[in-house]
Amino acid sequence: MQQARLIIDPPSTGSWNMAVDQAILETADETGLVTLRFYQWSHPTLSLGYFQKHADREQHASSLTCPMVRRRTGGGAILHDTELTYSLGVPSANRWSSKNEELYDAIHKIIISLLEDDGIATTLHRDSAPSSEIKRGTSRLQNNDDSPSSAAPSRVDPKAFLCFMRRSPGDVVFNGHKIVGSAQRRLKNSLLQHGSVLYGKSSFAPELCGINDLSGSKYTFGNLVSRLVPPVEDYLGAKMERQNLTELENLAVKRAQNSHFRNPKWLNRI
Repeated sequence: MQQARLIIDPPSTGSWNMAVDQAILETADETGLVTLRFYQWSHPTLSLGYFQKHADREQHASSLTCPMVRRRTGGGAILHDTELTYSLGVPSANRWSSKNEELYDAIHKIIISLLEDDGIATTLHRDSAPSSEIKRGTSRLQNNDDSPSSAAPSRVDPKAFLCFMRRSPGDVVFNGHKIVGSAQRRLKNSLLQHGSVLYGKSSFAPELCGINDLSGSKYTFGNLVSRLVPPVEDYLGAKMERQNLTELENLAVKRAQNSHFRNPKWLNRI
């Protein structure tokens, strides 16, 4: 069984969180490590997708007071608050680096299985939606170029500002609500997948419901992490060991913060 690294980070800023994911991807081949990372946000934070316009955030009044960061992956904006955020970095020499579609579905199906064990029947969007609602051929892989209601949305808008108001075939949904979404980015042949598990409602995005609101469950960051690690280990055929970032990665984090995630030019790129 191969060794892999587990990182469980305390709440941090948006620029730090995105820079760490970037550093894990950039240095994956040097470290040779498969890295599973779970992290939180020190303040409710809005992350814009790679292709979203900075001015578009003005249309979402509830989050205007939140700090903002821009991701290196595409998709809609995410309000990071009452959620578990994860990333999985895979070096090019690892067999999973070339199986991005399979890996994406596998992580989501692990979450589905966890919830099913608790009597909560979630599914992938493509298995629950009419074919007319599924956008065929949508790629989730980003290459290296540069008053709240529990009712499900009556209409899914593929261009909605918020990611969790959109749907793609591999999203995890419960009673019409999206509760898990992820994205991928490749650098050379290394792969990074990161995503959010929405477990609670945030006052900064009151139109969204988490799995706790929808099912009456009481998931937290801590209990989700403890239950997700073993099945991910089994799937990857790897034993996770708690480790910190390497010196090489810490240097890469600083570079990424300066060049991108703290840089106004990056935030305002479009």
